[in-house]
Amino acid sequence: MSSTTSLKLPDTLKANIARVAAFEGKTAHALMVDTLQSAMEDALARQQFYSDGESSYQHTLRTNAVYGSADVKAYVLARLSGDKTGGKSDTQRARPQPQPLDATHPMPPAHD
Repeated sequence: MSSTTSLKLPDTLKANIARVAAFEGKTAHALMVDTLQSAMEDALARQQFYSDGESSYQHTLRTNAVYGSADVKAYVLARLSGDKTGGKSDTQRARPQPQPLDATHPMPPAHD
């Protein structure tokens, strides 16, 4: 079900909406609804991104485990090239292994 909402728009914004809507072959109403829907999807995705990041951060604090960026990079690049072993033999583990976080010894950067 839809509900009605009124917005007071500045004249220039209203004119821009009308111009863009006409160019896209839409009504001003359809353009505004589409634009609001897209903005809300972006905002919800951003909120989920922040929530996932906070959850990961809290997990790191609880477990004190991190992954070396160089190990992760090598693994991802190997997987992208179709190598499921991460560039290692079948007897070695392909996935990077967690390491204890030690802030006094930063891990080397993943880039060359």
